[in-house]
Amino acid sequence: MTGKRIGLLPYWLVAPTLLIVFAFIIYPVYETFRLSLTNTNLILAKRIPPKFVGLQTFGLALNDPLLPLVLKNTAIWIVAGTLMTVLIGVLIGYYLSLDVRINRLLRAGLLIPWIIPSVVIAAAWKWMYNDQLGVINDALERLGVIHSGIPFLGLPQWVIYSLTFVIAWRAAPLTAIVVSAAIQGVPTTLLEAATIDGANGWQKFRYIVLPFLAFLLTVITLLTMIGITNDLVFVYSMTLGGPTHASEIMSTYIYQIGFDDWRFGQAAALSVLNFAFLLVLSLAYLFLFRKTWTQKEA
Repeated sequence: MTGKRIGLLPYWLVAPTLLIVFAFIIYPVYETFRLSLTNTNLILAKRIPPKFVGLQTFGLALNDPLLPLVLKNTAIWIVAGTLMTVLIGVLIGYYLSLDVRINRLLRAGLLIPWIIPSVVIAAAWKWMYNDQLGVINDALERLGVIHSGIPFLGLPQWVIYSLTFVIAWRAAPLTAIVVSAAIQGVPTTLLEAATIDGANGWQKFRYIVLPFLAFLLTVITLLTMIGITNDLVFVYSMTLGGPTHASEIMSTYIYQIGFDDWRFGQAAALSVLNFAFLLVLSLAYLFLFRKTWTQKEA
């Protein structure tokens, strides 16, 4: 009897974690796939009860005339946001790794943008982007760069890039902290040898620090890409996808169809398509940079 209890003990210890995973990951994913194969519409539920329609909902989603614009905005949102986040984070992280006295203070305050709630950040940046009262336009006018305020969130050709900068500003500090900590692990003997050989700061960063960070940057870039893809707070809070859907991305579009129009079936189909798009993008990225993580595993 005692032996049997000991044999079941590991399963009892793991059971709470498995229940949490099932409740918050496996079941929601299953329910999304199930809804994507139905015509669930809560507004028309009394007249048209939800039923299984197979891939018909995917056909409606793919034939949506707005989908090409949404996919284009999503691609810009992901690629530009990820590149800006990683690039700014690496540059700031490298500077923080230097032995400069002010860096102690900077490390303490750098995470403030990452700690502040996204809704608060969105409200602050929406005000700063304002063409009449915003500090950005005021600064540009004082510098003589512009003569009148620019509605950054009101111009279709500018809005998605303006929003991309906001999410990069929010996400880059965490990347910088991680990169700064990783650079501390670079062997000092290599840096000292490079200094003796006459290498400047850029050469040491390019040929010593950057290769050392290759695996870490691969992981950070992938996680950043996933996080930006699923983020809707900034776009929804600042523009609601406007003007004229110029900043509409997949996450806000899915939210609008699901929770504004109550077309849960089509929203679930778009969620599945969004998952497939992100999966293909992630696999393509990992394949493109396979040398960095395969060498690390070896």
